Amino acid sequence: MRLFLAALTTIFFTTSLPAAHANENNAVFCTKLGELAGRSMAARLEGKPLTDLLKVKFDPAVREIFQTIIREAYARPLVDGDNAWVRNMSDFRNDVEEKCQSSLNK
Repeated sequence: MRLFLAALTTIFFTTSLPAAHANENNAVFCTKLGELAGRSMAARLEGKPLTDLLKVKFDPAVREIFQTIIREAYARPLVDGDNAWVRNMSDFRNDVEEKCQSSLNK
């Protein structure tokens, strides 16, 4: 996740956002990262190969961070037990969104 935070910080500090919309845009961005995290974990749980997800074309401005999230989804240890599917997806999504929001508040 260190690379994730470094890439996220770089994106936010090199992109100029109007002050009035910065918080709203940041929240939307963190939500989008969370959605990507959930979809990435779902793909892993469905047995899709990592290489298939890494072939997806992303906007160059966010490509590195999106690919980092995808790799993190495949590297993260999975939990077992009741509702494992939902727990794996929601825990990873929530972790990504929380780290995104925390990095913006520093």
